[in-house]
Amino acid sequence: MHNETAPGQAPVFQSVRTEAGKARVRAALSGFQNRPDPVQPPLQDRIAAIKARFDLRAMTPQDIDLMFDALVQEGQPMTAPMLLLNSMGDRFRSHLAGLTGKDYDGGKALDLLAVAQLQIQRARKQGGASGGWESFLTFLVPQSPSEQPAAQAPLEHMARLAQQAQARPH
Repeated sequence: MHNETAPGQAPVFQSVRTEAGKARVRAALSGFQNRPDPVQPPLQDRIAAIKARFDLRAMTPQDIDLMFDALVQEGQPMTAPMLLLNSMGDRFRSHLAGLTGKDYDGGKALDLLAVAQLQIQRARKQGGASGGWESFLTFLVPQSPSEQPAAQAPLEHMARLAQQAQARPH
């Protein structure tokens, strides 16, 4: 990198070998460390922190609304998985129940991971597209490629349990 200056202008990068240069570096560092606004972590980290506050395996519709609102406030883009998440929340379900005149139990917790896995399995079994639910599952719990095989087995087991529970008469 060149330290070229315009005529009459001091160099931008001055030697830090001199005491004056070292003092400028210390002053710049102190100014950076004492700034009033802290540096924000990347959006992905902030979004992950919000998701980590919730138990994705036991979320009430009210919890889903809280998570959705927190994600929107943090800057999560409005994507298909976000819209699917919103459709599982209390506000949407209450509104839908009001339109259809059907009963709605807003206190029943959902296992979002098992729901997504079950829907993926159903779509595949019926020859339908499962991409939307796969995107939703990835949105909920993004995994590195090395983690996926180990993480899939418990999800498949939970999906089977959910299927069995649904098949039983209530």
